[in-house]
Amino acid sequence: MTLEATIVCLDNSEWMRNGDFSPSRYEAQKDAVNLICAGKTQSNPESCVAIMSMAGKTPEVLVTLTQELSKVLASCNDVKIYGKIDFSTSMQIAQLALRHRQNKHQHPRIVAFVGSPLKESKEELCALAKRLKKNSIAIDIINFGEITENTDKLEAFINDVNNNDESHIVTVPPGPHILSDIILQSPIIAEGTGQYGSEFINADTDPDLAMALKLSLEEEKQRQERERKAREEANPGSTTAPSAPTTTSAPSISTDVQFEDDPELAEALALSMADANNSNNTNTSNNMDTSSTNNPSSTESDALRDQEFLNSTLNSLPGVDPNKIKNALEELSKKDEDKDEKK
Repeated sequence: MTLEATIVCLDNSEWMRNGDFSPSRYEAQKDAVNLICAGKTQSNPESCVAIMSMAGKTPEVLVTLTQELSKVLASCNDVKIYGKIDFSTSMQIAQLALRHRQNKHQHPRIVAFVGSPLKESKEELCALAKRLKKNSIAIDIINFGEITENTDKLEAFINDVNNNDESHIVTVPPGPHILSDIILQSPIIAEGTGQYGSEFINADTDPDLAMALKLSLEEEKQRQERERKAREEANPGSTTAPSAPTTTSAPSISTDVQFEDDPELAEALALSMADANNSNNTNTSNNMDTSSTNNPSSTESDALRDQEFLNSTLNSLPGVDPNKIKNALEELSKKDEDKDEKK
């Protein structure tokens, strides 16, 4: 969706009264102008279009660059059929108008309808094309009506002005076909209307609907792109990092009680803690007791409160006095109570 500033040049010469295009050349041209202007403005909300006449006393810019499509299309009804076409002067005036566009980021483009004989020679048109190419202006030509006389000149003109295949020529012979239908299938419209194609919405009759449909299609496309990227990020290779193994640390002995004076007591407490931890792990695997696994400190407290378990464990150790251990545990309990009272 290229951001463009487009000037549509109308052929309003006397030859446009001919009826070889239904209902006349000028009416067929007006429908095609409707199609092109709507396509340019809908392809990008910031694109602008303008209308100018190429015949009469002098070529004249009827509507300067604007985003108001209704204003542009209304000007076509005010154009009078008069005189002969002045193609060279019209291209120079259009070039000057594009040079003074407000938004310099817009790519300049001229769309010219040629339905009457050109007075310029092929050499003059080629020299004009080189000047337009130097200013990086793209040209689209709709050649209809007098194709026998104008085709060679206009093809040479497009070959000299073309830069990176930005310029096009569409030659439409007389026939039962409709001019706007032929242009709809050409690169002139295919590049401007994007994804609308043959289901093109007439922005003149309902511009709000056309713009709403365009924005809706753009948002849907962006949403699908975001979902695709999210799926790729979520499943880059359908592999997940292995979880770290959980380890159960052995319960630590409180440092509030000093056991330097009685190493046997310290060894007995350490062994009793280890036995209590082993008993807790065995009961957890057999009974699937999740509460004991999540809170190992509660299991240790239950083991210490089991007097029979402590007595049997301590009596099995050589040289251990159970009375000393009992007194040490009572002192430890008293210190814990004193701390709670102070808090």
